[in-house]
Amino acid sequence: MVLILIPRHFEKLDSFLFLKYLLTNLLNMPQIASSFGRTRRVQKYRPYMKDQHRGKRGDQWNTLLDMIISDLHLHTIVEEPGFLHFYKSMSERFQYPPTSTDILLKLQQLFSKTIQIVQKGLERVDTVALSSEVWNTTANKTYMTTTCHLIDNAWTRRSYVLETTPLPEEYKPSNFVGQLLKIADKWGIGSKIKVVVTNEDGIRRDMKKAGWDLIPCFANTLDLVFKETLEMSSDWKELVQRCRKISKYFSNVEAQGHLKKAQIKLQLPQHNLAQSKGDKWLSTLNMLERISEQHEAIRLVLIEFNVDLLLSKHENKNVTKTTTSLKAFQDVISPAKRYHSLSDIIPQVEAIRKKLKELQQSGNEFAKELAQRLNHHFSRAKENDWLTLSTGLDLRYRDVALSEKGISTRIKKTIIAEMKHRDEENQGRSYRQPDNFDKVLRRYLEKEMLQSDWDPLAFWNFPKDEDWYLSEVARKYLAVVSTAVPADVAFDMEKARLVASRRSSLDPEHLNMMLFLNGNCFLS
Repeated sequence: MVLILIPRHFEKLDSFLFLKYLLTNLLNMPQIASSFGRTRRVQKYRPYMKDQHRGKRGDQWNTLLDMIISDLHLHTIVEEPGFLHFYKSMSERFQYPPTSTDILLKLQQLFSKTIQIVQKGLERVDTVALSSEVWNTTANKTYMTTTCHLIDNAWTRRSYVLETTPLPEEYKPSNFVGQLLKIADKWGIGSKIKVVVTNEDGIRRDMKKAGWDLIPCFANTLDLVFKETLEMSSDWKELVQRCRKISKYFSNVEAQGHLKKAQIKLQLPQHNLAQSKGDKWLSTLNMLERISEQHEAIRLVLIEFNVDLLLSKHENKNVTKTTTSLKAFQDVISPAKRYHSLSDIIPQVEAIRKKLKELQQSGNEFAKELAQRLNHHFSRAKENDWLTLSTGLDLRYRDVALSEKGISTRIKKTIIAEMKHRDEENQGRSYRQPDNFDKVLRRYLEKEMLQSDWDPLAFWNFPKDEDWYLSEVARKYLAVVSTAVPADVAFDMEKARLVASRRSSLDPEHLNMMLFLNGNCFLS
């Protein structure tokens, strides 16, 4: 048994993962699973394991670079007191203490190498989809991170972060599309892009001019559904605002101390209240759940110190109604995967509708208003070819897309037209042209559905010659993702907070390089 003591000042570096990485390499301990690991269907990113691209296990730089990249640390961390203290205890692995200049040089070399890998990956495919997230730093600077999505020849989903670019202070939607065009030209994928998924609004016309279809980010749309629900009713809006004031009051250190005493007295979990910023449904849900859990302790403190923030019994009931309604979102959407397929959206919306309907029947007014806004945004979802065709070509959800006769007929005609178009584009291919494209589609429609937790891409991996045309149509539509932000960040508050904090702290000069390496770290 090995016992290692870490000084208190080292804890401030938020480097628990770094400790695990070094222990695994230096002490040859069994691998410790990380909740921050990037999971792929075929690969799982393990920065502390031997890798064919990164040299031998004993290479002292690999573990250090992987820690800096995967946790988005500044390269200057190697000159901070906590790191230097830890380094001294492990100094036999390094010939000399690494400097920030050393680290930056290594990162730049890895950056150049990874660019070449991404370029080769993009050259091997005919169609790609883009996702682009517009985000702000804590200093209110606006950036756009663009990621390219595709399905390779082994039928594995690949997502390559391409660029993180600053947007002008006088930002306009036209700037967004202009930046995308520059990125597409730089990477040589302009003719391969068919669709863009983004959390940016007001760009549909400019997107059409560029020849691309627009898919609104699913995570952003759910936030919009929640925001509009609050705007529709002053009662619900005032309730949420009042709860935010309660959470803000208890963010004070002194108030937290009083809350702890009340929690101990009432034998409640000693949790701090969660704060909600903006109109995000998930952060609001976390805030309301914590207030519900601690409402007796909150009440005790507010009465003792005569603070005018007490919730009435009616308001507490409405907090519960709001919480249970928002949990309908949370229960359906899993943050487990890095990216969700576009084919997930229609089934997920149907599942949310079902849960909200059940809540309405039990007298939940907020669920009713939330369902109305959800229907407003998704009532025409099945009229969108990207949504319906991706769902129809996903054998987990095929029958959901084909349940309505008129839509089913349109989907079938579109798929057949796409196969014929593929045939015209790929004359001279070694694949045998089918006698009848209708028969090819009919064979697929007769297949038994897959279970919801199965991989839909595995079904298409080994098509027969005559099914190649249909599989290529499936490749095009199933490559599209549902969110501009990775799902494991969009639907996980703690991870979202961590990512937002760390990328805001990066040097703007090296921001693009660091987010590129972080997003593509499974490649190198």
